[in-house]
Formats: sequence, C-alpha cells, structure tokens
Amino acid sequence: MANIIMSYKNAHVRGVPAFEVMDLYTDSNLLAGAEPAVQGPRRILLGDSLTLAPFSVVGLSSGKLVMATYNATLSSAIKPIGVLLHGATSGSSNTTVFGEVLLTGNFNAGVNDTGDDSPLVWHASFDTLAKKTTWEGVVGNPLLVFRQRRIV
Repeated sequence: MANIIMSYKNAHVRGVPAFEVMDLYTDSNLLAGAEPAVQGPRRILLGDSLTLAPFSVVGLSSGKLVMATYNATLSSAIKPIGVLLHGATSGSSNTTVFGEVLLTGNFNAGVNDTGDDSPLVWHASFDTLAKKTTWEGVVGNPLLVFRQRRIV
C-alpha cells in the first residue's frame, strides 16, 4: 500500500486518505479444539496437473494427493486424510511437487453448510455441514476430526 501525503483541504482531489483505507479482517479459525493434537506436517506427492488452495481437505488417489470427495458409496469416495498447509500446483506426470499436509487435528468445518467461519477448502461434493462432520469410519485417518467450533 502506497502512502500518499495529502491535506484535508484538498481531500476530494487526492482521493481517500491512506489511513481510511484499511484491510478487512475476518474472524476465521482453523481449529475447533485441542484434541486430537495437531502434529507436524508430512510431505506427500501431489496428483498430476493439480492446483490446490491452502487449507484444502485432501485425500489419496493412486498414492498421490488430491482433493477429498464425498460419495454415498464409500468405496468410490476419496476419504479425507488431512489438510494441506500451503497452496501447491503440479504439472502433468508429477514426480517433484509435494504438499505439506497436517494428518492430525480437530479442524473447524464452519457454522453452516457454506462453511462460514472456517478457512477450510472443500470439494463441491461436500455441500452440507453434515457431510463434513459426520464421517464415522469414513475419514481415512482416525486422528483427523472435522466439527463445528463452539461459539461462546
């Protein structure tokens, strides 16, 4: 952001003063609780020709990292195994680009179906809060939990 020196006398000529143009901060919590504890990230090879955003909920397909997808038939779903820490982009036939993934933790799925109050990025197939939070036996990692954050 550039600082432009101006006087109030000619404010209409110069535009809005720099101190009146502020960044907008939104309260958004990644974690919903302390247990299970978040452990250090693990490096996992990204799938071919992918662009994943930070905090994407990811799973494994053919041993490579991809977005987790919901399907009523468990055998065809890509089960969540973790949360990607940093955004990443891979090329075709990827063998060099890895993603840093948190495999354990109690993550905030949001307060409603659209995921308000959560920075997590879900595949479009996770269209309800119930699909995000009720994964008994479906989440690919028992130390990975998605739930609503308790708002006091």
